[in-house]
Amino acid sequence: MESMIILVFIIGYFFITIENIISLNKVIPSLLMASICWSLIMFLDLPVFDKTPKVLLLFHLGKASEIVFFLIGAMSIISIIDRYSGFEILRDLFPTNTKRKFLWIISLLSFVLSAIIDNLTATIVVATILKKVISDYKERLYYLGLVIISANAGGVWSPIGDITTTMLWISNKVTTVNLIKRIFIPSTLCMFFSTLVGSLMPIFDGVIQIKKSKLSKFDRKKGFWMLNIGLGLLLFVPIFKTVTGIPPYMGMTFSLGILGLITNMQKRDFSMEEVFRNIDFSSILFFFGILLSVSSLESLGILYNLSHWINNIVSTWKLTTFLFGFMSSFIDNVPLVAATNAMFSYPTDHEFWHFIAYVSGTGGSIFLIGSAAGVAAMGMEKIDFFWYLKKISWLAMIGYLSGFLYLLVYPFLFL
Repeated sequence: MESMIILVFIIGYFFITIENIISLNKVIPSLLMASICWSLIMFLDLPVFDKTPKVLLLFHLGKASEIVFFLIGAMSIISIIDRYSGFEILRDLFPTNTKRKFLWIISLLSFVLSAIIDNLTATIVVATILKKVISDYKERLYYLGLVIISANAGGVWSPIGDITTTMLWISNKVTTVNLIKRIFIPSTLCMFFSTLVGSLMPIFDGVIQIKKSKLSKFDRKKGFWMLNIGLGLLLFVPIFKTVTGIPPYMGMTFSLGILGLITNMQKRDFSMEEVFRNIDFSSILFFFGILLSVSSLESLGILYNLSHWINNIVSTWKLTTFLFGFMSSFIDNVPLVAATNAMFSYPTDHEFWHFIAYVSGTGGSIFLIGSAAGVAAMGMEKIDFFWYLKKISWLAMIGYLSGFLYLLVYPFLFL
């Protein structure tokens, strides 16, 4: 009977991977997969460790809800910043007139922003800026390709920079300080070498004319002020967790409450209902469905057996993580990391989890469909999968390998 659950998962996952081919929103197979898997477990009364299926479902619902409410809080804060044109004023900070320098500024901006507001949102923000600055469509795609790589690299060293890293953090697989200490340099190397090699391409020769935003002086000042407060409250979440021990989603809820209070005091036409309408609930429901689907396999012991099988055929866990990185380039890294969380039982801050944090994010840049940032960019600019494969994938591979090599040699640097 367990084979029926596995078959449902495989079929659901297949439809998720071909989302862009058949024009089926991936949230649909994700939710159906979760509900069918757990319905079969209960209907067939399959054995699930030492608890009843209903109790286990409530347990996994609680774990999944931690991530869901964390995302809702983060997306709400981003929506508030955007409503005050906080991201619009970023393009006023570009002091350059050459395409090559502009590429470096855009890459660094994507790298830093993704660590604070997550790689998906950072990509959307920077892609919007590019659309207003770079009028040539072909030229803009090259910039956007490097933005995807930089945003994914920037997201992996921050506990709030990528949904997969957030999952590891909330699951107590990594801690904030050790994650930053171990992953910041390799993620920087990934961004740096990809951008360095990419900047040598002829497309980035010449000058660029950057138009300033049309915001009034008052709106620019208010937007900049709201941008600083919003980003500061996002950065406060991991600090709040470290000091108080409160779960991350409660810290995010607190930050959202503070920002909502501040905006309400502005005496401006402001509505939280409007903020919530701008949240991407489709992505949130997708993550929710994936987490519950994977938990059904975990509850039946399937992932536990799979982890033993992998350990028996792969000589070292470092090779395992390297292969997982390649897998995340063509299959969604969210279910990959969700399964990894359940499959392996290494202690908190074990090197394995740091490797997983790095490869799941940066590996997703190799193919356009391997990350939420890539899929978002593809939707915004109609990027062709094979164009990306030909023009950008090799740059992503250079970055991925440079950071991974650093992780491998890191233990020997301080001997």
